[in-house]
Amino acid sequence: MVSIHTQLGRVAHQLPTGGEDRPGQREMAEAVDQTITDNSVLLVEAGTGTGKSFAYLVPIIAADKRAVIATATIALQGQVVDHDIPLVASGLETEVSSAILKGRANYICLQRLVELERSSHQEQLQLLAGKAPGPELNRVKKWAETTTSGDKEELDPSPPAGVWRAVSVGADECPGAARCPSGDDCFSERARTIATQADIIVTNHHYYGLNLASDGALLPDHDIVVFDEAHHLPEVLGATCGTELSGNRLRSLGRKVRAVLTDDEVALGLDRSAIDLDNLLRDSVGSVVEFTTDLVSVLTNARDRADRVINSLKKAKPPAGSDTAAKVERAQVGATSIAIGIDQLIEASDSDVVWVDGTESSPVLRRTPIDVGDILEDRLWGERAVVLTSATLPSGLVPQLGLESSTEILRVGSPFDFAELGLLYCPLHLPEPRDPLARQAVRDEMITLITAAGGRTLGLFTSASAMREATEQLREELDFPVLMQGEKPKPALIEAFKADPSSVLLATLSFWQGVDLPGDTLTLVTIDRLPFPRPDEPVMQARRDQAGAAAFRTIDLPRAQTLLAQAAGRLVRRKDDRGVVAVLDTRFATKKSYRWDLINALPPLKRTKDQEEVLEFLRSLDEAGS
Repeated sequence: MVSIHTQLGRVAHQLPTGGEDRPGQREMAEAVDQTITDNSVLLVEAGTGTGKSFAYLVPIIAADKRAVIATATIALQGQVVDHDIPLVASGLETEVSSAILKGRANYICLQRLVELERSSHQEQLQLLAGKAPGPELNRVKKWAETTTSGDKEELDPSPPAGVWRAVSVGADECPGAARCPSGDDCFSERARTIATQADIIVTNHHYYGLNLASDGALLPDHDIVVFDEAHHLPEVLGATCGTELSGNRLRSLGRKVRAVLTDDEVALGLDRSAIDLDNLLRDSVGSVVEFTTDLVSVLTNARDRADRVINSLKKAKPPAGSDTAAKVERAQVGATSIAIGIDQLIEASDSDVVWVDGTESSPVLRRTPIDVGDILEDRLWGERAVVLTSATLPSGLVPQLGLESSTEILRVGSPFDFAELGLLYCPLHLPEPRDPLARQAVRDEMITLITAAGGRTLGLFTSASAMREATEQLREELDFPVLMQGEKPKPALIEAFKADPSSVLLATLSFWQGVDLPGDTLTLVTIDRLPFPRPDEPVMQARRDQAGAAAFRTIDLPRAQTLLAQAAGRLVRRKDDRGVVAVLDTRFATKKSYRWDLINALPPLKRTKDQEEVLEFLRSLDEAGS
């Protein structure tokens, strides 16, 4: 039998690097192979440049078993299916089928599109939440005539959210292909059919979480699951295994009801519940809520009104196979989903946290499990081989996932010589973050560093207000283009940043991970302060309460370690990338109780507190890249 090491070598020899030896990749591949044999669980931290996708794909394909790979980003899904799987299959001289599978709302619903085209102008206004049909809807219609996948990702730029909502359906309202006039041509069903026949299914964490919540209803049987970027898993599973209700969701159901019932009082009841819910929740955004008499009354009324919708729709007798019949089916599914969700909210236990998310104008009531470990123990561990991998896996992940305390994380090193590639800088002359002058001092330090780097900077912030303040000052005092998150869609910002090496991109937490900016485009990453979670985050606080005295080291510190490591990982993506990671928070160097926990979580760059050394290094990189 050919060893995994040999098979990995056959694949590696097809790469432009000519099959360079990567000990960490080999160690990980052998561990994955053993995990598949033992039908066990493996956690493996694979540093940047390890080549972790090949390290899990080679043993999976060699084992000839069905696998699901769940990733955190759409970009990684495409890379795995379009590049990595074909390359591994070629190297192993075998045939492997693969498919990407997403949630229903990612695919256009042909039935909703047909209904929208046949509707009156007034009905279209209702379906589009009060906005008139425009050129964006026409663009979607033309695309729908030629697309073979129906996947929203094909549309560039993406259509406005309101337009896409009008031509798509979620799992909580779709009655299924068999009960839909357009079911034979359904893109979502086609994607699921292709996936059921594939050897490897590639999806996202959210979809796999929904599969667990539905007790395996969404994915076919599989022998292996890999969670890439697994540090996201506890948060995603908490969301997918929870419940949510909002005024907007009730209003959306009301619009569907008006399209099929002449008795407007039924839909008006939903609108009243939406207003009551919004009014009750808007002052509690970001907080845990108590089940007061008022809240129970609002939820009970909404539940009764959802029942009234269900009963009224049962009496409707539209012609079978008609558009109206399809609308009735979707409204029934939507009303039933809301009724079940309200029951779950009312029946929330001490192991759940019920809180208000969203904004004051659009609050969302959520029920989130405090601990997902019991869910995983019941529905995942022991059922199949499981591999959890990421460039950063905090030790606190083991208890969060409900694994045995003896479970170890395999840590395989990066092949990069970080000490030669860059500097890790913490300026001790800055004031502590709580000092009123701290933000100004951080901005001034950024200007000094960015000037030396000739732009080429990703500035990461822990708050949107700090980001906006920095954008305003940097645009006034620097000659470099300054891009800010929120001013353009994320893909457009990244492309603009890559197109101009002198540019500066300022962003908040969504850019701390999953952004790939290799080469001379980026030589400086600044981090304004340590990313400890806010003390008032409801789910995090509930987990702290559960952890008691150990909360900081088991909840707060692991999250900061992960985010900081992910942020620093934006700098070195290839073995010839060079630059500086500047942590502009003095606690990083001075807090003896946790500084080494944070430092050891980062790539082993050469550490310095000498500003002049950093400026000289950045100037040399700027000159070399000019």
